[in-house]
Amino acid sequence: MPSLAEFHLFPTLPSELRLKVWALIVSEPRIVDLSCRKGVVKSNKQSTRFVEAFLSSTPVPPVLQVCRESRYEALATYKPHFTSYKSSTPPYTKRLLPRYIYLALGQDTIKCSDNLLAYLDTDDTANFRRLILDVADAAYFGHFNMEVVLQMGQLKELELYTTEGLSNLRCNSAEIISRDFEMAKRNDPGWECPRVRIISSETGQESKVIEAGALIPGWTAE
Repeated sequence: MPSLAEFHLFPTLPSELRLKVWALIVSEPRIVDLSCRKGVVKSNKQSTRFVEAFLSSTPVPPVLQVCRESRYEALATYKPHFTSYKSSTPPYTKRLLPRYIYLALGQDTIKCSDNLLAYLDTDDTANFRRLILDVADAAYFGHFNMEVVLQMGQLKELELYTTEGLSNLRCNSAEIISRDFEMAKRNDPGWECPRVRIISSETGQESKVIEAGALIPGWTAE
């Protein structure tokens, strides 16, 4: 009995039907893990850390590799992202790997550590729609990462996984991060805040939800 995963007559289908099948596959959203390989450049007795390459354990979308027709259709949606912003600047050039990750930022969710945000190119982050972050330390999230989040003009959903660790003993992680977002809203009442879910890394339970939207829709600084 032939496998249900195989359909040998697919190439003989009308092209219009094949293209609809490819479009259906391409429209499937994914959660894409993102990490990086870092390097160090030493000059004038100083060390500078940089990203040699961004990495992902998430498989490349199969539709990009099935055949020429499927790849052509998929490339209308999936674009290469996360190349190093220093790829053309000596002395980094020779050490960088020719890597990139195919994403459909309109539908895919990016998942990474918040420590990675500072290394991401704003050309990529400006088009994020959904983001999942593992927060290393809630007490420092606002100081190091809020400015990056504010620049994500298309971001609609943000999930933050936190641990209590050694955070401020008077406040838990959810309270600390909520305070950071409330302050950002007050500083820019017109900022369209994404919907934020703060989740415990230990239990998986939702600790806090910050609803999407601006304090004063349409407000702009004079």
